[in-house]
Amino acid sequence: MNKRQRQQLIRRIVKQRPISNQRELVEELQAAGCSATQATVSRDLRELGLHKARDPLGRVRYVFVPASEERPDPPTACGRMLREFGRGILAAQNLLVVRCDPGAAPGVGRVIDELEHEGILGCVAGDDTVIVVTQDAETAKAVQDYLIQLGG
Repeated sequence: MNKRQRQQLIRRIVKQRPISNQRELVEELQAAGCSATQATVSRDLRELGLHKARDPLGRVRYVFVPASEERPDPPTACGRMLREFGRGILAAQNLLVVRCDPGAAPGVGRVIDELEHEGILGCVAGDDTVIVVTQDAETAKAVQDYLIQLGG
């Protein structure tokens, strides 16, 4: 299955059933006969314009952003994600631990990365936690303050 076919399948899956995380999507793709890694699915989601949002019942799931809807700038997007899915930001030496709703950490990590903040060296996201790496404890505190100001 080529990239275009895989992305069409992703569109169909997301329209047909609620998908709340990349692992679920990888499993659905495999059930449909398409083998894909989480990294591939992550790129596909970004290229397709799929974002996490809450459905009418309050569950987190992937949704399409309408093409006519302008995507917010990185600080606005990060603030929205932190307000909606963030559960706290703690500093630990040169690291920040960003707690999130289950399944939301990859999206939160992505919007933090997209900030391209000079104090952030990188992020690693799990299911409900993002680790933000900075140069030192002083920088970690400054980035923590910035993320809290955005909406964390």
